[in-house]
Amino acid sequence: MDAKLCHRPSHGYYELHATTADITGAPGLVFPTTTPLLDVANLLDELHRRTEHVVLLHTYFPLSGERLCIGAAGDYEAKFRRELALTPGAIDLLRQAPLDSDAPGLAMLANLTGHDVPLREDLRRIRHAQLARSESPLPGWSLVSVPVRRLPGAPAVPGAEPRVVAAVSILAPGPSNGAHLVAYGQLLQITVRTAIETSVVIARPDFAAAQAA
Repeated sequence: MDAKLCHRPSHGYYELHATTADITGAPGLVFPTTTPLLDVANLLDELHRRTEHVVLLHTYFPLSGERLCIGAAGDYEAKFRRELALTPGAIDLLRQAPLDSDAPGLAMLANLTGHDVPLREDLRRIRHAQLARSESPLPGWSLVSVPVRRLPGAPAVPGAEPRVVAAVSILAPGPSNGAHLVAYGQLLQITVRTAIETSVVIARPDFAAAQAA
């Protein structure tokens, strides 16, 4: 189980993953990107290790008003891959969808406008809590998401309030109002904040050039 070669769906029963020779993520889930993710992969892996659920990183595309999945951890899990296979179109919606579709987009959308701009009630609550929950494109699965204003390892801009750049989410079986999602939301907030505060800013030539441009 520690090596991710099998999982335990019930007490006393173990099941091999669909493939043990080459454990890879769900094909087509992560949108190709040139964004330097720096320490983000470690953050996603840590959240997956602690929850044993799929963890997703979304950013947004302003021109289309869509959220895009640019990182994932735990997407090789057998149960998740099986559910994707049984739900045509779900992987496309997890990868790319309008911002107001579900929790990852709503977590970003609620924080994209200034504090003096009126928000509809659901977005106001999300901004206040810095947390969003919703059903997911997978039937019976839900998403809990928190906004991210700076990716771990990315340099901060002195004197400026960082804008929202992404959302980190946990995708888990169960209803969106379940107590487990409330606990996962608190874990997300603490873990993301700690990862940003303790990460080492890495100066990379390609990143510096992109920032200068």
